[in-house]
Amino acid sequence: MGSNPACPTIEGDPISVRDSPILPSVFRVSPAEGHSRVRWRLFLSTALGSYLVTANISTMNVAFPGLEASFAEATRGTLTWVLNSYTIAFAALLIPAGRLADRFGRRELFWAGLAIFGGSSVLVGAAPNLAIVISARTLQGVGAALVTPSSLGLLLADTPSSLRTTTVAKWGAITALGVATGPSVGALIIDATSWRWAFLLLPAACFAAYGCGRGHLPDTKVNKQSPFPDGWGAFLLAAAMALLAFSIVQIRPWGLLSLGVQTSFALGLLIFFGVISRSRGHVAPAIPLKLFKIRTFVWANVATLIQSFSLSASLLVNILWLTEGWRYSIATAGLATTASPLLVALLAPVAGRYGSYLGIRRFAIPGSLAWGVGNLLYVVLITEHPAWLSVYLPISLLVGVGVATTFPLVTAAAVIDVGPSDYAVAGAILQVARQFGATIGVASLISLVGESAELNAYKAAWLVVAISGGVSAIALIFVGDTRR
Repeated sequence: MGSNPACPTIEGDPISVRDSPILPSVFRVSPAEGHSRVRWRLFLSTALGSYLVTANISTMNVAFPGLEASFAEATRGTLTWVLNSYTIAFAALLIPAGRLADRFGRRELFWAGLAIFGGSSVLVGAAPNLAIVISARTLQGVGAALVTPSSLGLLLADTPSSLRTTTVAKWGAITALGVATGPSVGALIIDATSWRWAFLLLPAACFAAYGCGRGHLPDTKVNKQSPFPDGWGAFLLAAAMALLAFSIVQIRPWGLLSLGVQTSFALGLLIFFGVISRSRGHVAPAIPLKLFKIRTFVWANVATLIQSFSLSASLLVNILWLTEGWRYSIATAGLATTASPLLVALLAPVAGRYGSYLGIRRFAIPGSLAWGVGNLLYVVLITEHPAWLSVYLPISLLVGVGVATTFPLVTAAAVIDVGPSDYAVAGAILQVARQFGATIGVASLISLVGESAELNAYKAAWLVVAISGGVSAIALIFVGDTRR
């Protein structure tokens, strides 16, 4: 670490003026107070990095109409790759990134992730054509994958065991806040300028995360003997996800029974099963299979995939309906969709606390049914006449209650029977399921909506989401009793 010009040095060691013995004690900082400040800056740095990753996903939904205007020659299905390229790269590299962090150091991976994320954000904002936008978004996904496992690992490395539960809860709240505030903050920026500035401003936030953590992130222990992750497995996993998403997107233009759609889908499945087969014999596989022997873990991942399939895509569908069906501005649409995720951020910790005590199924199954019924009400009550206060807001709050009592508890269910040494891997696999579900969901619902602004097309998408709520509830039945 370089010397600080504000700190005089003795034999090369920086000494704060405020710690100098020649000053009165009122100006000095006690060791405990100094360590508390270091820990606070560490929290700000890692939480801000995680906030950027999640906020970027939800901001993309409100940027989508602007992308359509900028690249009018591209179909809506083609534009979904601006979203899917990010989630595919993020999902495929999340587990390898965790292994690389163990081998080369979490701090180094965190800095690298912030640098890649910030640099690629500039490329997205300045991109002259859609191909560069999609390529830069893929790089953003790489950066997000490096940031995510490193940030929480760094935070826990310097947190006493007595404070870890509280610290993780605060870190999770900041992460959830990214989902909640992404649409509104992004919409205000986009409405005042353009969709490009929603990305061009991100490097400043990355630099703020770096500034908070510089000199304060712990130098975590590295394991040079740790095996390198299966790079080819990660690449093949990304290819499988891309082919499956591509086959779904092309159903509308090519037809369900077309050779191109069927070939892409079959090839995607073949590659995916090849990754599973490869993971059985690899020392650091792209998909650690040993955890899939645990029933709660398996069914929690199934429920997560179903939930992400429907709810992640429905956020985009709702923005498109508000801007095209009800003719809201981007700023108005972003603010109109903020109430539900804010409610989720407020209720999720409460649901997590009581759900863990009373049993996850008692909350998560009714929660799945609640957001299913909410989306069914969209089908029944939404008309072509704008009615945000009397119709959209109450329904979105019902959906928010359902999400708050489902998502955090399913996450808890995924690790409840997992050993402490596998917590990080289990969490990474759950994120893979979440991103995989979101990728397929965006492809499917946008394929249903197509280029249409007609209400019936959106009702078809909401109906799929409503049905998936019931399917998710059925999957959660098999999670079993978790009151322990």
